[in-house]
Amino acid sequence: MRGGRLGGLARASLRWFPVLALGVVLLLAAQLPWLPRPAAPVVVGAGYLTAIVMLVTNRDQRWLLPVLAGAVLNAAVIVANGGRMPVSARALEAVGRPAGAALVGGTDPRHLLAAPGSPLGLFDDRLAFHIGGLAGIASPGDVLMALGVAGFVQAAMVERRPG
Repeated sequence: MRGGRLGGLARASLRWFPVLALGVVLLLAAQLPWLPRPAAPVVVGAGYLTAIVMLVTNRDQRWLLPVLAGAVLNAAVIVANGGRMPVSARALEAVGRPAGAALVGGTDPRHLLAAPGSPLGLFDDRLAFHIGGLAGIASPGDVLMALGVAGFVQAAMVERRPG
């Protein structure tokens, strides 16, 4: 709608992009079932740390600032809660997933059921959403990251015109 082109996104200049890719790989690896459970919080922490380093390096890219803020928020909540992101039982119910045994029993390596008084509870996974047939739960940090990524992509795709 804004006249953007994919070629503009390909020309976007990001320093230390492989470091961001490593961070994403580490976050995904924390979900692997064969990863020893005690290692998952360490892997998640390392994933966020590497992503934050790359985002700080690229802080001159204005749309990456909300991504950085969201990553820092999520990392703070995860660290404050022993390496796992608390998930609101109310949000789980809102998306049709009552608090499952993995959260109640604590066997989910990346999440735990939010309890009253959880550290930084205002920033945990508590925002239920429905988009078409997709339902999910996000944290305020996730929302900031999504807005920043969307802004970065659209800004990179739109051809810059003089004046």
